[in-house]
Amino acid sequence: MKTNEVKLEDLKSIAEEMLEMSDEELMQKMTSLVPKIKGRVRELMEEMPDLPRRIVKRLDEADVKRMADEAPEAVDVFTELLWEGVGIVGERNPEFKKALQNAGNVKLNYEADDSSLQGHEEIKNGKITGGPGKLNTVDLTIQGRTEVLIKLVTGGMDPMKGLMMRKFKLEGPLAIGMKLPNVMKKMAEALKGE
Repeated sequence: MKTNEVKLEDLKSIAEEMLEMSDEELMQKMTSLVPKIKGRVRELMEEMPDLPRRIVKRLDEADVKRMADEAPEAVDVFTELLWEGVGIVGERNPEFKKALQNAGNVKLNYEADDSSLQGHEEIKNGKITGGPGKLNTVDLTIQGRTEVLIKLVTGGMDPMKGLMMRKFKLEGPLAIGMKLPNVMKKMAEALKGE
């Protein structure tokens, strides 16, 4: 083991600590804590199988709009960590994996219209990746309030109902957009351990 590598037990402690922090503490400490976990989420999820569910719960409780405006770097590193976990869950959960395979290849950006929050997602060859910032070339862009975008990722909002109720805007071909509701539903279920 490298001398600068964090032990698994310490990673678990860091993850537990982050899940219990207030939004203010997260904004202050996230950028120093996440790099210790990044790249080791798979290993951490072996020891903490409920980690994705707990992250989704914490994300639902957070004031992400405020965090995106006041500590965008913290939100960016958290987004990287979240998508690392989503990718792993996509490999492990058969229903989510099938939804990804059925979706084909899709690139999309998320843009909040009330905060600096931006992110992207790519589905390719039955796998999903994502992260902070926007991709240059995408098939779709989803724009809406920060709270709505978070609910779309965590399953707090049905994508079809949200679109019909104009909770968010979808830019791009509707045929491609229609591939996403099942993916988003299966992703939320897999993250919540349903």
